[in-house]
Amino acid sequence: MDEALRNVSWPEGWNWRPSGVAELLAQDACDLGLAPARRIRTDFDFSDPSALLGALYVVEGSSLGARVLRQRALKLGFDETFGAKHLVSMANDTTRWPSFLSLLERTRDFDVVRSAVTANAVFALAQTCFESTYLVAS
Repeated sequence: MDEALRNVSWPEGWNWRPSGVAELLAQDACDLGLAPARRIRTDFDFSDPSALLGALYVVEGSSLGARVLRQRALKLGFDETFGAKHLVSMANDTTRWPSFLSLLERTRDFDVVRSAVTANAVFALAQTCFESTYLVAS
């Protein structure tokens, strides 16, 4: 989602931004001898703050899962220096989730349905990438 979020016009007053992991993920792939990631086109419309928050909910929520995966990766010998750089980066900052939730709660005119539709679409993309036999980046 790094690429999809790169050119977002952020609503006024939003000082929170997601942390990108695409570069670290590419480094991890290289560590593991995997082919470079293929880019995929996404057609998400993040012009509406509610839709953007739905996407960010999934993106930022993935850092919670990264904490579990990081522990599992450590048992396999992967860490911040080899194979799990992106997981370590995602899991290290425990203030990001509460900060995101604060942004979510402060947003006026929040459309929960629009947010949920976008969150489901972003999660479906993540699931497609996870289930792919190719390493995919968006």
